[in-house]
Amino acid sequence: MKNMKQTIFNLISLIIGLNSIQIASASQTVQIVPADGTIQHRVELEQGWSKEVRQLFWFTSQGSRIIPYSWFMWLEQADNNNLFRSVDHMEMLRYLPMSSSEKNPAGLPIGFALDQDKKSGEAWVGLTCAACHTNQIDYKGTRMLIEGAPTLANFVKFFGELVNALDKTNNDKEKFTRFARKVLGNEYSEVHANELHKELAETTFRLTQRRTVNDLPLDYPADFTSYGRLDAFGNIQNAASVFALHDLTNNNAPSAPVSYPFLWGTHQSDVVQWNGSAPNTPIIGPLVRNIGEVVGVFGDLDMRKASWWRQELFHQKVEYSATVNMHNLGKLELWVKQLRSPDWSDKNINLPPIDMVKSDKGSALYEKHCAGCHKVIPKDQQGNKYKAEMTPLAEVGTDPAMAENADHHMARTLILEGTKSSILFGDKFAATAPAIELAVNGVIGLVLKDPIKAIEAGLIPELDSSAKSFDQQALKDSLEKHLKDFKSSESSIKELVEKHIQDRKVAKKLAYKARPLNGIWATAPYLHNGSVPNLWELLKKPEDRITEFWVGSREFDPVNVGFDISKGLSKFSVYKAGTKTIMPGNSNRGHHYGTDLTDDDKRLLIEYMKTL
Repeated sequence: MKNMKQTIFNLISLIIGLNSIQIASASQTVQIVPADGTIQHRVELEQGWSKEVRQLFWFTSQGSRIIPYSWFMWLEQADNNNLFRSVDHMEMLRYLPMSSSEKNPAGLPIGFALDQDKKSGEAWVGLTCAACHTNQIDYKGTRMLIEGAPTLANFVKFFGELVNALDKTNNDKEKFTRFARKVLGNEYSEVHANELHKELAETTFRLTQRRTVNDLPLDYPADFTSYGRLDAFGNIQNAASVFALHDLTNNNAPSAPVSYPFLWGTHQSDVVQWNGSAPNTPIIGPLVRNIGEVVGVFGDLDMRKASWWRQELFHQKVEYSATVNMHNLGKLELWVKQLRSPDWSDKNINLPPIDMVKSDKGSALYEKHCAGCHKVIPKDQQGNKYKAEMTPLAEVGTDPAMAENADHHMARTLILEGTKSSILFGDKFAATAPAIELAVNGVIGLVLKDPIKAIEAGLIPELDSSAKSFDQQALKDSLEKHLKDFKSSESSIKELVEKHIQDRKVAKKLAYKARPLNGIWATAPYLHNGSVPNLWELLKKPEDRITEFWVGSREFDPVNVGFDISKGLSKFSVYKAGTKTIMPGNSNRGHHYGTDLTDDDKRLLIEYMKTL
């Protein structure tokens, strides 16, 4: 019986694997329409990417699906007749509109990708890495596009306004009629319009539930998350504990928003995330990390009771599904591996020249006060692996909310109760468990569901990093070579998953990661929660740092190294309104390193950091 089970498993895996190796996506037939407004010209820096790779990174789908693509193309804003996707509206939300193209038919912002269902052919719009990890910096009329930099976008405001727009369209007869005629085009009829209306109502209800589940408690300010910050871990946790497990009460408030990390160096580090909780275990680590990210941004993770034959034949209690595109995640990771930090002295931009005499003096100060945690990596060695420095919360002293929430949020395990926490490994789930472990379980379930596809996807970033585009033949050759090292795809994926689980166990708890500071000048605001606006403020004693400043401005301040904080779209405040009590999640304290230097020495140190 055991051999028969193994044979059936291998046949199923082989069939799935042989089909999945045909990676070319279905041709898109979505109508190309002009961007709704004038696209600003942006200067591109030398960061290791060709123009082709830039476009691929911006618009390659990772399987995220928010609403049908045609809906997003023609949806109006809730309080007026202007298109939701209009350039002005997306600029206000601080996303980066782009011109229409084959990869971007509706002229949507960078990181808004078209995802087409292979079975139904239906086209969806969802988010990809670039939406959260691309930014624009303005200086004296020059707009610089920084690949891999943390976005200034306000995702919570974007999603809230999207739900409002859908709701208003659903309930306003004239608004819906305009919407339906554009979406349905030549196929418009009363019957088809009624069908669309029903689908719109269902989608609006579902997305309203998602917004409600991720709402903050009433005593939090409305703009607590705001521009340039998001509690991604909180959203991922709720995607698993609430929506994948089908219990709207099984949530935790996403109350620890953080700045989006910059991407260069991500693939080279041994651990990823602000709290170092995601090990880059070879082949499987980046894939698991990226699947988790998609789960948090509309990847539709679903965990259900397995069918009777799976329970009987494989003793499988839970079935896992999602819209995640593993192969595309492998490609996106390959391009991130090639990404390099922006250079202050890039020939394409006009930032003030660095004073090299001051920089040389600042280098010695950096070596003494900073290099113990923040390694110096020469520009020509950015592709090399490195081991990150993890600093315990008690030592670094920065806001603990992100690390504590990731570690302490609990949720009911529901149908997962009694199953192994990592499917094949680990202790069995009790009635409750850390919420993040439910998400990890779901991600591993997706990996083990299709082991050959997972290995293929995990191998893509291991291709020659000098490649400027995706090479299908190279993938096949690499896959064949890799599989020779294992008895079967099943055994290989088990070994890789087990290694990844062990790496997660040894990761330090309640600590924050100190990264090399290459390109740090382009990543304001600072500290993991974005509570310090510029490098000058960061070098002040914690109790002397500014406690309120504007966020959302793209205008660069080259002296203090950050954005203009005299104007913006929302105010960040360390304190609860009308008090001197620090708002949990907003502390700007800690990270006292270098704060005892004289002001002159601090300026020297900043001048050196411009060169990194």
